[in-house]
Parts: sequence; structure tokens; C-alpha cells
Amino acid sequence: MERLIEQPQLTFKMYELISGYWVACCIHVVAQLSLADILLKGSKTLAELAEETQSDTKSLSRLLRAVTSVGIFTEKEDGTFELNDFGATLLTDVPGSVKPWALANMGEHYPAFGALTYGVQTGKVPFEHAHGKPVWEYYKDNPVRGANLAKAMAGMSGAVLKTIIAAYDFNPYKKMVDIGGGNGALMFAVLDATPTSTGIIFDEQYVIDQTKKLIPERLNNRCTTIGGSFFDEVPFGADLYMTKWVIHDWNDDEAIIILKNIQKAMHPDAKLLIIDSVIPDDSRNRPHAGKLLDINILAMTTGQERTLSEFRIIIERAGLKFNRLIETETEISSIIECGR
Repeated sequence: MERLIEQPQLTFKMYELISGYWVACCIHVVAQLSLADILLKGSKTLAELAEETQSDTKSLSRLLRAVTSVGIFTEKEDGTFELNDFGATLLTDVPGSVKPWALANMGEHYPAFGALTYGVQTGKVPFEHAHGKPVWEYYKDNPVRGANLAKAMAGMSGAVLKTIIAAYDFNPYKKMVDIGGGNGALMFAVLDATPTSTGIIFDEQYVIDQTKKLIPERLNNRCTTIGGSFFDEVPFGADLYMTKWVIHDWNDDEAIIILKNIQKAMHPDAKLLIIDSVIPDDSRNRPHAGKLLDINILAMTTGQERTLSEFRIIIERAGLKFNRLIETETEISSIIECGR
């Protein structure tokens, strides 16, 4: 049966969705050329920006016309360009910067999205198809890009850490371990909120080698690091274990291995916090940040974003007890509290 498209506004809406990557690609160029950093020094003419970025003047003009139309930077009446608050999110090495994410997401991640049909049809990982190796092996072999990804995750963490601290009382726990703690941002925030507690950041040794350098001086006596694989074992005897944006990177069987190793390390009264996006079980046809984040996971890893029911299955299979779900102000950082 033929179905006519009788609502032109829906056609144009679909065009808008399909063309969304145009803006993302422009942002990637802005990040690569460090335009925000250049404009931080003050307003610049097009000619000055072209000279500093070694760019073609006409092409750069077209790029700037596009990004200013969506609010990134401001073109003044005199034709110069200046940094605004939105453009400042692309500054280098500032808290909450989105620049590392722009470089990664539209850099090495981009080919994986080009292979998304392959992933949907085969159930295999598009990133591995595009690059010939798993994502974590890729970053181990490309340490500069790996360091950039760590910064990208730190930038995302910065936006949610306050909501996690506000939603959960960490004060009862005197010894804490962050499993897959990366650059330590979560542990640093938790220790700042609990002045009498100590913490261990646990991750792959090549990650920990960098994490050691990031521990703030104020936490030197309370924060340590341990290198290893959570597929083998994790540090024993803490009061609280945490995993933020870790379990979603792995399929059910892999996640259960990680959770079982945490369960083995926990004393009877210890708790585990799984911090991830939790898609509501009853969210059919409704938007949720986890649903699109799940497509990123589909493209990059063996994992998935899960509903609460799906989390409860792997938690129970790992020998843990589901205690409660704590929602935060962001849909990508709900807290699942588990007991032994």
C-alpha cells in the first residue's frame, strides 16, 4: 500500500536530523584549529585568524559563518570575531572543556559510526571493523589519543560530579576504591566531600601511570593508585566500591566477571555503586539520554546502556544484591547501590 508524505514539515525535520553531522564536523575543525584558544587572547579579524591557523581565508570565512550561526563565537559589527561563553566550551585544558570530546568523537570514533550498519547487521563492534582492533587496545597503542580521551571523559565527568555528590552520602565510608577510575576525577570529588576518608584509584597500569601525575597535592596523603585488570581481581577490603561509566562498556558476560571480582573483594557490609545511565523500563517512545548514548556504545564497544531490569539481572548473576536506584539530575549518571 502506497503511503504519501503529506506533511512537508516532517520532511524538513528529517533533513535537519540527517544533516546534524555537518555542525559536528564544523566543531571538529574549530577544535583542531584551536580557534577558541586564539580568540581567548582577544578579538581577531578573519585575516588574523587565517594567518594564525594557516588556513585559506575564504574557506575559514565560510566555516566561521556556519559556526556563528549556531552560537559558537560572535561576529562583531566591525567584522572581527570574539569568544563567547558557548565557544569557550572548546578551550584547551579548562575544567569542563568539550574540546577533547570533539577531537575524539569526530576523529577516531567517526569511522566507527560510518560502519554502524555493519554493527547492526552482524552484532559485531563497528570500531573494531573500522580500525582492526578493540577500542581499548587502540588507545593503548595510540597514547596521545588515549590521553585526549581521558581528558574528554574528565570534561564529561565535570558536568555530573556535583550531581553525584549531591545525590549520595559518601561520609559513612572510610576506605573507597574507584574501579576503572581513569583520571581520578570521581575519586577526587568524593574525597573532597569526605575529609576523613581515603581512596584508591584502580585501572589498567598504562592509565594509572598518568593518573598518578594528576592527584592534587591536597589529596596526596589520602589518595593512592593501583594498576591491574578488573577481569583478574580488584583491591580487597574497602567499605565502598564505585564504577562510573565502566559497566556499560562491556557485554553481560564481561560485566558479570567484573562484578564478581568486585563482589569477591567486598567485606560483608561493603557497598558497590554502579554509576551509569539507567534507561527506564517503561520509556517506550519517550526520549532519554541513555538511548542515544547507547548508540555510541554500540559503535565503540561490546557493551550497552541498560534498563534497571537488565542491570538487576547481571547484578544478581554476579552474586550481588540490588539495594536501590538513586536518580541524579542527569540521565547519564544514575546510581545503583548494591550490597554483598
